[in-house]
Amino acid sequence: MNEIMKNLFELQALEFDKTLHPGTEARIAELRAKIPKPILGHYDRMAERGKKAVALVRNQTCTGCHMQVPLGVVLKLRHDEDVRLCDNCQRYLYLRVEPAPVSVEKPKRRQPAPVM
Repeated sequence: MNEIMKNLFELQALEFDKTLHPGTEARIAELRAKIPKPILGHYDRMAERGKKAVALVRNQTCTGCHMQVPLGVVLKLRHDEDVRLCDNCQRYLYLRVEPAPVSVEKPKRRQPAPVM
């Protein structure tokens, strides 16, 4: 499901960009072919009204309407189980799953044995 949302998010970025770059229309057609028709239909209805249909989820908040997203929805998005709509603004919710930062711990220094 996350692949669909990545494609939908990229499609939105390309279609709402005011400048057309070479190859943009071909990329738009390619992305539209990868997205299921029901999802694309909802996306197109939102776009006709001038609204973006995909919103990022940051800190458990929809960036489209700034309302809190229930934790259960965030967990389903994180586990890539489902495509979800925001209950408030009806935008598709997209959670970018970033790899966890790798922390490197310094080895602890051994304390010298006490001298007797």
